[in-house]
Amino acid sequence: MATYDISTDALVIRAVPQGDHDRLLTLLCPEEGRITVIAKGARSLRNKLMSPCRAFVWGNFELHHKGDMAWVRDASVIKSFTALEKDIELMYLAQYISDVCCELSGQGEPPGELLPLALNTFHALCSEKYDRAIVKAVFELRAAAISGYLPELGECIRCEKTDAPAFYMDVMSGGIVCSDCIASSPENIQIPNEQLLVDALGTRSIIIPISAGVLAAMRYVVNAPMKRLLSFGIASENDKNTFARVCETYILNHLERGFSSLSLYHELSKN
Repeated sequence: MATYDISTDALVIRAVPQGDHDRLLTLLCPEEGRITVIAKGARSLRNKLMSPCRAFVWGNFELHHKGDMAWVRDASVIKSFTALEKDIELMYLAQYISDVCCELSGQGEPPGELLPLALNTFHALCSEKYDRAIVKAVFELRAAAISGYLPELGECIRCEKTDAPAFYMDVMSGGIVCSDCIASSPENIQIPNEQLLVDALGTRSIIIPISAGVLAAMRYVVNAPMKRLLSFGIASENDKNTFARVCETYILNHLERGFSSLSLYHELSKN
């Protein structure tokens, strides 16, 4: 059985109690991708692993691998996003972000931009400089884009028109549709807000009207440098709500699943 040691920086995206004193960690590493490791004694107050081996910590980890298992030999904190643990709403939002990272990453596959995106998102949430709903939406859209679900936002996916009186987001088809194509569709669809459509074959469509401001924000997020992802503004409250709804709907439907952490976040954010 092969054994080897590695040293890597990593973001703890999941920390689950195991037994009376241990934790089972899911780490997102720059080279190794997503890996699961055991942190022996990490739940004991006097153990040096307690501080670095918990959720939302960016740290350095010395790991010992034996076969399919890995153990934390030593670890130190580089950055601890403690604010995410002190606010229960933020905690569930951070866990949702971590859950999406877990879903989109692979074992032994470098995560690319997904790792700095998660770190930048945690930084933004802790700073309290930004609207949480916007930070969440930016993460969702950029995470989808860098993981193979990049939406077509430059032109209508049906007629390739780049200029139209209005555009709609066709979530399941992964791109924008102009108002002319919507008006000329066989069903002559009228969409006041958001509509779930099912054709004769049972194929699902989700069509959401988006303003010029929302479309501009979406185009910015998929193309902006990582460190300037939040350097944009959305003028109206209605556009902010639409932007948040579109980005969440887009990633959840392309991942084809929901998240309990997201449901809990929404329950708390309504109060």
